[in-house]
Amino acid sequence: MKVEDYPEIIYKYRNWTGEFNKNVLLKNQLYLSAPKDFNDPFDCRILENWSLLNTPEKIAEYVDGVLNRHMKKLIAEGYDIDAERKRITEKVSDHKTIQKEEEELLFKQQDIRYGILSLSARWDSILMWSHYADFHKGYCIGFFEEKMRNSELFGKGGPVSYSTKFPEISPLETNIEAKSFLETHSKANDWDYEKEYRLMKLFYPNPPSDKDRIVTITDDCISEVIIGLCTPEDHKKEIVDLCKKRGIRVFTTYKVPFGICKSGRQFINFRFANGH
Repeated sequence: MKVEDYPEIIYKYRNWTGEFNKNVLLKNQLYLSAPKDFNDPFDCRILENWSLLNTPEKIAEYVDGVLNRHMKKLIAEGYDIDAERKRITEKVSDHKTIQKEEEELLFKQQDIRYGILSLSARWDSILMWSHYADFHKGYCIGFFEEKMRNSELFGKGGPVSYSTKFPEISPLETNIEAKSFLETHSKANDWDYEKEYRLMKLFYPNPPSDKDRIVTITDDCISEVIIGLCTPEDHKKEIVDLCKKRGIRVFTTYKVPFGICKSGRQFINFRFANGH
């Protein structure tokens, strides 16, 4: 998908219980999760397919690329280049072993160093209101996609692609950015209803603490707030009062008359504290 086709607003579903969930609206704080904490065990578990190096020519091409990229260092440290070529060739020729080793190494590093913010292009998913917003008793907050992506708080962002088959990434692929995007922004078709949009950060060289994983966005990144269909009246009042004080547009959801599994939303008409 081209950048110009990205959604204008991206949404985060939250409940209104507990400080952590409220701080998205109270303090503009968002938490960047590690892949190991996702509810999909296949998420961010896509790696180069080493079995694609299935001819002597492809193996030689890969080995030449590795040696050329590190030649100065190898020579400076006194490595025997021919011996190193033989060692790497033998290693990548054993597809099962290298696949397992690389998976263990990469997935461990991703869990340590990746911070991922999962959002959605849609505000009206009945399933997501149920799964992520306390059975429609929470709220949904919208952010301006372009402002978030250009905030310099994240390294990359974009929509997730869904398919019945995960992408096959060749070890010969030299476009590191494109390869990384495929690894982190590809999911099974079962999750298509989420219309997920992700923002990511790579923590390097030091692994992050839980505190490091919290990012604070600026006020102008927030577009709107939507209150859930079953949000208790006292929670609704807290959210509305806070939005009014901050000058944030706020909507409430409602059931569409005679609709089947549909909901609408309506603007709560009040004057903002700043007079707008």
